[in-house]
Amino acid sequence: MASGKDGMDLIAWIGRLIFFLLALWLALENTATVPLRLSSTIQWQNVPLLVVILVCFVAGVLAGTLVLTPRLIRLRRQLARTSSSEAAAQQAAELALTRAARQGGAAGDLELETRGRR
Repeated sequence: MASGKDGMDLIAWIGRLIFFLLALWLALENTATVPLRLSSTIQWQNVPLLVVILVCFVAGVLAGTLVLTPRLIRLRRQLARTSSSEAAAQQAAELALTRAARQGGAAGDLELETRGRR
């Protein structure tokens, strides 16, 4: 029986295969050439449609990455601050609990109880 992680890996590979087959189908269906005009002076007459589609896709991925980068950096910094402050708070709580136990004599009582049971 496959574990949960193996099942998720299988699903991920099936998704990748489907994406690849769709991209291959798109490439085979769009072999026609199209004119590409960037401005009135910059133009190309016979550019494969697939190249235009791929360039637009890559440009979109790059634009999305550039837009999200500042937010990702900010979130990573916030996570680092939060985890370091949580660790400091946990250490302070443990120290306060230890002090309270010593002041209340809990450690001494525990020691007496264990000695009396032998």
